[in-house]
Amino acid sequence: MKKRVALITHEMSGPGGLPTMISFLHRLLVKSDRYEPELISLATSASDSASLRLKSPATWIREPRIEHIPWRDLTLTHAGVWGSELEFQRYRPRRKLTELLRSYDLLQFVVGSPPWVCIAEGIDRPTFLWTATTTRADRESHMRSGSLGRRTWSSIMVPLTEQYERRGLRAADTVFALSDYTRASVVNIIGPERVVLAPCGVDTELFRPAEHSKNDYIISVARFSDPRKNVQLLLNAYAELRKRQPNAPDLCLVGDPPSKAAQVHLQALGIADNVQMVGPKQGEDLAQLFRNAAFFCLSSNEEGLAIVILEAMASGLAVVSTDCGGPSTAIAEGITGFLTPVGDVDAMAAAMEKLVSNATIRNQFGKAGRRVAEERFSLAATGEVFLNAYDRVFNGPGCESSVVSNPSIAVDG
Repeated sequence: MKKRVALITHEMSGPGGLPTMISFLHRLLVKSDRYEPELISLATSASDSASLRLKSPATWIREPRIEHIPWRDLTLTHAGVWGSELEFQRYRPRRKLTELLRSYDLLQFVVGSPPWVCIAEGIDRPTFLWTATTTRADRESHMRSGSLGRRTWSSIMVPLTEQYERRGLRAADTVFALSDYTRASVVNIIGPERVVLAPCGVDTELFRPAEHSKNDYIISVARFSDPRKNVQLLLNAYAELRKRQPNAPDLCLVGDPPSKAAQVHLQALGIADNVQMVGPKQGEDLAQLFRNAAFFCLSSNEEGLAIVILEAMASGLAVVSTDCGGPSTAIAEGITGFLTPVGDVDAMAAAMEKLVSNATIRNQFGKAGRRVAEERFSLAATGEVFLNAYDRVFNGPGCESSVVSNPSIAVDG
């Protein structure tokens, strides 16, 4: 009989790392033919329709609801909360959600940071946590760049959230860490015994090199409105690149557009005609954009890993990224790409110039990156970590799966 697994997350909108990870785990578990995954999303918004909202008296007379919502080609169960405007409320157990979670054999949290696991406190089920980063690292850019009121509020809320983070980490039987950087951050809090490196898998059939790439543009994929992505660094570096290499390819930004301030800055730099903003893309549309790019560039202040780096490498692209934590798990300096100091415009421009001016290096890095993606980050290779951990829970030590050799888990497009 198949074991029921709750895949619990807080972010299902847009492309992004968490929806990608959820899709990866859901497909992996379905193909294993021994686990039955179901999706559960948690309230994160002050305007969440399933929640009791302090600013909406009409919601006060009812409990938070459990709703069933279509998501892509699946259905997810969404759980509301009391007082959705207050962040700490979102991490607390609530009756209907607790009853729901007790109906599963295993709880797998797939979250940006660990505090969400606290909703499962008191539930006697194997509990696993996959996390991209830790609370303070995730919010540092927002804390620096926000308004005075936001910075003041963050100075209060972040320490409180870190208390929930410690509780959540202690409650998890195993913590799957996205990258070496994430693993080190978690180990600093709870020690190494229960922490396992577990990157997200990339579909190496969908994201693959082009037979004849056009090399038309430099590509960057991100939520450019997020201060953590530091799009201003990317724009400044690209402007410097064009001073050095006037015929450099255009810069293609794939994702939600930068803030208005960043777009004004773009105009001031005089590169607006050379920067394409194509909006969010997924699936084959995104894969095609990768295939025809010259190379990939990411300018973040902090990343748990950046799944888009894996997609770029699988697509046969050389990579330039800030050395912002997680990317060093995938990028080998001078072999698959370049890592530059966070915030260093000249260093990023110089790395981009090396790739623009030397097609041989681009091709060497791209081929090496493709090999790394296939060997370490394919769906099959990364999926084995999760299935082995689940199998040990239900079957005992020594009863591990062999995902790579199991045809039922074969990667497809």
